[in-house]
Amino acid sequence: MSVTPTYPVAHPTWYDTIRLMFTQTDIAHMRSQELDLTSYEQVQAASGNIYGQVAAHNMPPDNPWTPDMVQTFLNWLTDGCPKGTPTADQVYATRAAVQTAAARIRKDINSLSAAELATLKTAFEGILAKDPSDPNSYFAQAGIHWLPERFCQHHVPAYNPWHRAYLMGFENALRSVPGCGNVTLPYWDITTPFPDLLKSAPYDSYTLPQDVGGGFNKGYVTQRFSYSVIAANLLQYDVTGCVNRALSKTDWEDFHGYWSGAPYDTIIAGHDGGHGSIGPTMGNQAVASFDPVFWFFHSNWDRLWGEWQKKVQATDLNGLLSTINKTTDLLSYQIFTLPPLEALTPFTAGPLGLNTLKTIDSVNSLGVDYAPPAAAPKALAFALKTSRAVALGRQISVNPQNATVSVTGINRTKIPGSFAVHLMKDGKRIASRFMFQPDDVDKCETCVKNAMAHFDFGLPLAEVTGGKLSVQVEPVNKSIVGARFPARLMGNPMIDVHIPLQTD
Repeated sequence: MSVTPTYPVAHPTWYDTIRLMFTQTDIAHMRSQELDLTSYEQVQAASGNIYGQVAAHNMPPDNPWTPDMVQTFLNWLTDGCPKGTPTADQVYATRAAVQTAAARIRKDINSLSAAELATLKTAFEGILAKDPSDPNSYFAQAGIHWLPERFCQHHVPAYNPWHRAYLMGFENALRSVPGCGNVTLPYWDITTPFPDLLKSAPYDSYTLPQDVGGGFNKGYVTQRFSYSVIAANLLQYDVTGCVNRALSKTDWEDFHGYWSGAPYDTIIAGHDGGHGSIGPTMGNQAVASFDPVFWFFHSNWDRLWGEWQKKVQATDLNGLLSTINKTTDLLSYQIFTLPPLEALTPFTAGPLGLNTLKTIDSVNSLGVDYAPPAAAPKALAFALKTSRAVALGRQISVNPQNATVSVTGINRTKIPGSFAVHLMKDGKRIASRFMFQPDDVDKCETCVKNAMAHFDFGLPLAEVTGGKLSVQVEPVNKSIVGARFPARLMGNPMIDVHIPLQTD
């Protein structure tokens, strides 16, 4: 059962205690005073003033803290305002103790009963048979992602909210088929082998019923690599490692990776590597959603976001905001707090009526939850936050056994289509990352706005030293420049090796 902290706490941290001490009333009141109590950075910066106010019983108004709560805050100040990690049995005092049961439970595809498999097949075949002009047809739903509609969000803070809304629309389309009103979209746990179910009709391929542009014409059949190659690719791109690292993070930007200077080795890197592992269709943003595996693949990424949210108590607005670094990642904060930036085109103005705020609480707002994987996952502890430099006053440690190799300065708009970045030592490949993007990348608004890409490889120091490091950029579309994209054509790429600092 969820409980709030027992005060006083001798050595509190932001995640396990301090953020839980502020009620919704406190947060709303201080926002009007331009102090955001959900922001670790702002609370840390104002900690002395906050202590003075609560110790004098001036704050919170009409509900002053007990002496034990005041002492807890002072203990946090004395310890240097550590950020720490969440404790599973603690929640915000303003959060409901019991969540409503979700109406839609999405299951591991390997856990479906015979009846559930039959209903899913009926639903899938039903939307495949609909006329392409029908908004509930497979063609119309798949076409939202990129070609021909061009709506998708990648490598930006709205990535997870946008795809959560997208899955709701697709699941509703499945439910539009007679007799399938209760069907839910299963997920493929990508840390397990490719599901046998998805190797046969109607899940193994799709044929375009009409042209969508970009050279993908009527009659194009989606393509996959052999299933042994898919398995090898998932290893090459370290997809399971990316998932595990993501679930060990406490901060929003570190869970996602890529933007705000966060290493590109967690959820977005795993997502991109997964796309690139499966085949030419899934590896091309233009048509990835036409391969039926896309939906089971993305159901899993939404499940992982939800799993992380529960783990860090970020299933409501204030909980989520408390994980965002407002100083370095202002846009992530703003997409949940500024109405013009909360829209998720085309789902906000459409029948779904979903924006970023409505996607935060998947269980209570959307009625969606996920059953556990068929294979019990390994328990993962939170990892210490790593960075290149930290502010004075923070406690740090150094582990000289590990290194981070960063490849920076790649202008991805110069590379047509998705591409792999291979880190080489003495001419041999030692690590790889995959960047998922469309062929006409210069027409992708989010790609152009985030043109400069970086790729991060956390490796044992012994694997990096004692040899010559180099980088190869391998485009998926090799018809233009061949198997290696010349460095001179993509900006000013650089390799940077450093030993990361670890903080609380």
